[in-house]
Amino acid sequence: MTLSAPHMTTIEQMDVCNRDYWDQEIVKFKTVHPLNAYGWGKVRAIDGWTAICLMAKKDGVVTGAAMVLTKSIPLTPFSIMYIPRGPVFDLSDRETLKALLVKIRSEARQKNAIFLRIDPNTPENDISGKVDPFVNEGFIHLGNRWTDWNAPKDVFRTDLTKGETEEQLFQLIHPKARSGVRKARKEGIAIRQAKTDDEVREFYRVFKEFAIGKGFLYRGFDYQQAIWEEFVKRKLGVLFLSGHDENIVGGMLCLTFGKICLEMHRGVFSQYQKLRVNEALVWEGIRWAKENQCDWYCQRGIGSLALRKFKEKFNPDLVSLAGYYDLVYSPLLYAVFNKIEFGLIPKLLPGLKKIRKVYMACLGRLGINRPQSR
Repeated sequence: MTLSAPHMTTIEQMDVCNRDYWDQEIVKFKTVHPLNAYGWGKVRAIDGWTAICLMAKKDGVVTGAAMVLTKSIPLTPFSIMYIPRGPVFDLSDRETLKALLVKIRSEARQKNAIFLRIDPNTPENDISGKVDPFVNEGFIHLGNRWTDWNAPKDVFRTDLTKGETEEQLFQLIHPKARSGVRKARKEGIAIRQAKTDDEVREFYRVFKEFAIGKGFLYRGFDYQQAIWEEFVKRKLGVLFLSGHDENIVGGMLCLTFGKICLEMHRGVFSQYQKLRVNEALVWEGIRWAKENQCDWYCQRGIGSLALRKFKEKFNPDLVSLAGYYDLVYSPLLYAVFNKIEFGLIPKLLPGLKKIRKVYMACLGRLGINRPQSR
């Protein structure tokens, strides 16, 4: 389906038959991110999101794209829309942005969308002090640095171009990280890449126990399997498994697209963490990303103080992105949603997390396999 837009820009909706074409074209953009790959829409379908992939063209040349995820609000006729790490386009190309938004607004009317949220993979400094192209098109720029359902605004990214060789990169990470990698090797920790579906199940078993122990919310196996099918099997990612005495004791799942390697999930059995398996896994991820011509290894958000200290050992840059923008279609309903998201939920969440942590720990001790959504 094609929609003509002003100045001869057209918007085409890509279906699954065009997924390779989609990936080949959008990977050329400077701000492309693994969450822009066609497969990410397939993964998010596990959580009840539906994706449409919109591509902007002018004179036959692709000028931008947006993967628009839509989710219905239970027990209502309404929905919300989200473009993870997008839209993808040249910031100076306002025509492309306008054309995409015209098409998205049309979709929003059909789906009773309350608003559209975006969190573009654009550094804050690229917009700060300039005319904001999103605000210029009617978006509200939120001041939040974090939300519970969007990609983080502040991320740790290790610049892999700072070292030409593996040894140079190794010397750039903190001495404590190097010490941890060496200790893991000395203790007999061996890391390899998963090859089979059964190994994905083994990783999920580790990750689930790790999440229960930490009190994290986690998704079911079908979510991990979808990432395996849509990314790893298509050579857009890797699943590392760490072994000790022929037992799988940890693992880490990474996605890659464009020049970014994104660390998605990592887990290690608690009794093996003292062997520094986590450091060994992250270093293996960095090595693999460098070998696969990535410029950045991304550990996602900052996290807790302990997690921040761990991530900082790998010499990352703290990159602040442009953040969250909302384009409102229904002002009254948006005001209600906003109060719930940023007013009510933050007050309830700490207590709910404590209750959930106890609940999940009980399930784990009873051996009940009842994974939940994150």
